[in-house]
Amino acid sequence: MKKLVRSRRLRALGRWALLILLLGGVYQWQTRHMLVSGSQVEEISLLSLQRESILLAADERPVLLYFFAPWCGICAASIGNLNSLDSKAVRVITIAMDYGSVEEVWEFVRRHEVSGPVLLGHQELKMTFNLRGYPTYYLLDRDNRVLASDMGYSSGLGLKVRQWLASGL
Repeated sequence: MKKLVRSRRLRALGRWALLILLLGGVYQWQTRHMLVSGSQVEEISLLSLQRESILLAADERPVLLYFFAPWCGICAASIGNLNSLDSKAVRVITIAMDYGSVEEVWEFVRRHEVSGPVLLGHQELKMTFNLRGYPTYYLLDRDNRVLASDMGYSSGLGLKVRQWLASGL
């Protein structure tokens, strides 16, 4: 009887290990094209929804760049989590990509009550940041070097961990 219970536990453990390896492999495959930590990002100016020119650069705080597409369901589910960040510790900039019209971006912003600047991205920016999916996050330090990057859904807790990492710099 003990051998049977032990055998079942080992099989269950093996399944969990396989699942973790599989998910880790998928994550590595998804993020393989992203800019690596330490990469320098040039200062780029983009237009906001209000038609103001805003520089994509850190000030005294690190900056979290959140790239999204208005048609992206995962973006819609995760963008509200940006509100959990302390704006005194990290500057959050949301950047719309792959949109059909500016009105489509405005509708997304209104529907999801996005706060802070929303900038309008373009194809060249997509290539600069090697964007392959949405949402994509880049955390930059005060010198515009990549500290961290990620793609996909991120919880409020996950974003706070990024903020905590940035505040120690």
